[in-house]
Amino acid sequence: MHLRVTPEAHALGLHHPRAWRLSSTRPLLGTDGLSAEQVDALFDAGNAIPDGYRELLTRLGHPGVIPAGERLRDVLRTRGWKSHGAVVDAVSVATLRHGGGIGLHRWLPVDGHRSLVVTRAAGGERITPAFATRSRPVPPGDLVYGSQASDDELELFAWLGRRDCDSADRQLTVDDKEALLVVLGCPGEDAVHAKEIGTTIAEVLGSVRPDVAMGEVPVERDRALES
Repeated sequence: MHLRVTPEAHALGLHHPRAWRLSSTRPLLGTDGLSAEQVDALFDAGNAIPDGYRELLTRLGHPGVIPAGERLRDVLRTRGWKSHGAVVDAVSVATLRHGGGIGLHRWLPVDGHRSLVVTRAAGGERITPAFATRSRPVPPGDLVYGSQASDDELELFAWLGRRDCDSADRQLTVDDKEALLVVLGCPGEDAVHAKEIGTTIAEVLGSVRPDVAMGEVPVERDRALES
């Protein structure tokens, strides 16, 4: 797999998306999660979330939508911490610390032969949101990413716009030992930001799930954009 960011996504200010393949000899989902005390020690609620996440939604035409990191901090403040297992918890900690929405999806054998594409919806795309059974249309211009199944078919993993949702077809199951982690970043932040998100997740996993390996997905460079 290679990661490709289209010119349409670049025009939104997304210059540094990154992805990692997670793998283990044991199922990734489990009950070995983080405590509220561990989470409190891993991020500082006083640190500001980058303005670029709100700017991204504004550029998409949805200025009133609250970014994932802000929403998660509000949930933590009002409802408290609820663990979902170490791997999901590591992603949540990175979201709380760095402010960006992070995708965690099933890895299927076919993905090794496909490109992961970050782009804007052209119109006609549909996605079945996680924990739902009916598909929904994705408005043209909203941000999407997924694997390139064919020249004219993108299997959507996630949709960001007025809604922020992952695909039900790519939700992790209790038996999955591999996953794809996707970090989009935001306008105004350089490559270090996305790398730090990956580093945070790797550090948390190293302390609670050292069996989980993270391998970065190579980025397919667009020479036309670099020239």
